[in-house]
Amino acid sequence: MRLLDITQEQSLSDSGLSVYEGWNEKLACDLVVASVQPHIKRYTPNDAAKRFVSLESANEWYTVKNHTTYSLYHGDTLAGIIWFRPGPKPDLGAEYSFAIRLYEDAIGKGLAYPFARIAHHDYAVKVGLLTVWLETDGDNAAALHLYKKLGYQRVGEHDGRITMVKK
Repeated sequence: MRLLDITQEQSLSDSGLSVYEGWNEKLACDLVVASVQPHIKRYTPNDAAKRFVSLESANEWYTVKNHTTYSLYHGDTLAGIIWFRPGPKPDLGAEYSFAIRLYEDAIGKGLAYPFARIAHHDYAVKVGLLTVWLETDGDNAAALHLYKKLGYQRVGEHDGRITMVKK
């Protein structure tokens, strides 16, 4: 895993946090453990039920769809993960999908925005100019606020799920 320079995001560096790009067995194991937290099961049930139910499922998830992951750690403790993957949505003009999770110890500390800014910047440098899409629950006010702050625009809604795009 590659350690990113986070000095431009004072709130992360002052809190003793580190951001990494990449994948390893420790991250896979940490995701299996973190994905059973109540708020993760509520808003992203597939994390605990499919994606990260075991070390094998986590590694398969990472490799099969060509994910690029960014992890936020406080020492050895996983605080959050972001991933991008090629996931074209031609009707939206978007080439990549985005997802973020913060885990219990990191929620409510103002970490999601600087973490997401770092990941978006690094990923954009890797792949060039990009348009990214995501889906979230319509009742997840914190996520909707974050995505709007990051520059995502609401483009649709279906069955309580909101689709957003960032160009």
